[in-house]
Amino acid sequence: MMTRQGEGGATSDGPRTEEFVRNCWYAVILSRDVGRKPTQTWILGMPIVLYRKLSNEVVALRDVCPHRHAPLSLGTVVGDEIQCRYHGFQFDSTGRCTRIPSEGVIPSAIRAEPIATAETLGFVWVWPGDTAKADQRLLLTFPWLDAPGFVSYYAGMVVEAPLRLIIDNLMDLTHVHFVHTILGATNLVHESEPMQAWEARDHVMYRRALKQRKSGSDSDQYSEIGGEFIPPSIVITSNVPKREGSDDIQPGPMAQALHCLTPRTAHATTYLALRCWNVLTQPHEIAAIQHQTDVTLAEDKAIIEAQYRNRASAAAEERLVKSDLAAVMARRVYERVLRIDQDTR
Repeated sequence: MMTRQGEGGATSDGPRTEEFVRNCWYAVILSRDVGRKPTQTWILGMPIVLYRKLSNEVVALRDVCPHRHAPLSLGTVVGDEIQCRYHGFQFDSTGRCTRIPSEGVIPSAIRAEPIATAETLGFVWVWPGDTAKADQRLLLTFPWLDAPGFVSYYAGMVVEAPLRLIIDNLMDLTHVHFVHTILGATNLVHESEPMQAWEARDHVMYRRALKQRKSGSDSDQYSEIGGEFIPPSIVITSNVPKREGSDDIQPGPMAQALHCLTPRTAHATTYLALRCWNVLTQPHEIAAIQHQTDVTLAEDKAIIEAQYRNRASAAAEERLVKSDLAAVMARRVYERVLRIDQDTR
């Protein structure tokens, strides 16, 4: 569970929450972590409370009682409603106050703020912008979750760094050999074929062929790693088997990973991951992949947070190189999508 209280907004020396896209779906928590007990999380500097109704439907409200501003997440779910722990006010899933103990009249102004929600792919998604624009047809699809012969694993963490630094990290994997002790042990991405990067319909894609030959092998098969940035906050990474002279995916081990990044504040990000892979289906092999995933995410978290701490005191701007191409393209697309979102609010 990745819930914490007391997260503040931006400071004067960093990004502000208005620099984030609001009219879109963000994955805020794993579905398995929401139940009948109220749960708090954060998005764009705003605390929200989540709980399930008796029908199992997820409810999201701004985590502030309109009476005296106590967190509703400290309260109790009564039937399909949430009761504030401070004075016992009750609110339904639309935010309407249904009960004020010892008072016969409920002022219409006593109302909690509802947040549009959806649930798919094992995540709970919320729409922090204009609720009228919350179209569930815009939700992401990820066919690998249900692909025959594939197994999946979920993981989540909070990274104390802005969203954009995590996107940078995912949009080129030349760090893998140096940062990741398990995944990168023999993964010499930096010595592989040049990276290709391109933009299509506001998505940024890259791919890179890992053609290092194993000693004594004359196989023409290799692994191709790739990534896709889906603005404003999703990255898909993949590792698929290819063969010289063909663009078709070949039989063999393959992994697809969905990275959902949600700004909690201007300086912290909820990072939810779904990894799907084939072939390895024995319990001990599945456990090994799950362990690898957890270790890899923890290593990314450590280096990104250390990088962010240094940026505040850096005397000069960062110096970019060719392998940063896809990350730079993603930054430009993000800015374009952000401007459009701001202009239509």
